[in-house]
Amino acid sequence: MGVSVAGEIFESFLYYPERIPREMPPPGWTPAGAREVWMDDEDSTRIHGLWWGEPADRPAILFLHGNAQEVFSWSLVREDLKRLGCRMLLIDYRGYGKSEGTPDEAGLYMDGRAALGWLEDNGVPASQTVVFGKSLGGGVACEIARGKELNGLVLESTFTSLASVASNLFPFAPSAVPAGNAYDSLSKLPEIKCPVLVIHGDIDMLIPVDEGLRLFEAAGEPKELFIVRGAGHNDVSIVAGPEYGERISDWLDSRQ
Repeated sequence: MGVSVAGEIFESFLYYPERIPREMPPPGWTPAGAREVWMDDEDSTRIHGLWWGEPADRPAILFLHGNAQEVFSWSLVREDLKRLGCRMLLIDYRGYGKSEGTPDEAGLYMDGRAALGWLEDNGVPASQTVVFGKSLGGGVACEIARGKELNGLVLESTFTSLASVASNLFPFAPSAVPAGNAYDSLSKLPEIKCPVLVIHGDIDMLIPVDEGLRLFEAAGEPKELFIVRGAGHNDVSIVAGPEYGERISDWLDSRQ
């Protein structure tokens, strides 16, 4: 396998955006209360999201999704986290859904920072914000959590670094493994001072549970680990059932 072919395969794994027409309204399955919102990145890229603004007296979840689909499809996570009773901002990265641009690491970090800025501009300071990163979103979450006095950080099914997950997926093609420190969440966790919750399925074949365990070990206190027995990469909330919302809610409310 040549270097270029291996690199193309890995790029297709890393970013798998789906576009939706700008004029398309939220579909009927979108949980009630959602409002479409827009925000501008520092490079003037327009980012699209969904905002649930109630209940106003509760913290807000900034949800950073995985590497595929778009906010309308991801909106059902609102139901998964209903037990928390929180406000929620769900954004599409550049190149996904209605958002402008093309995805890359630096751009996704700008998207995450723009979402935090939007929350602050709309009366939600960092101290009332929980950043929740799923899979690829965990890499974005760890970057934007640095230096922020957040209410909390949740990492679900997240890898320690891009090189680590690529080595696991492509052991036969070392040329596909990116060099350097791309999405190196492991090195960033010691700089994150807010409470951390790590969630991982113990039979995740895409991002092995050892990745989550290493993230948990690197995180500072206070921290909590939630291993979901029998869960893979995309079915954590389904396999966990009611315990999923209960565990996250208990973790959140223990500090309110």
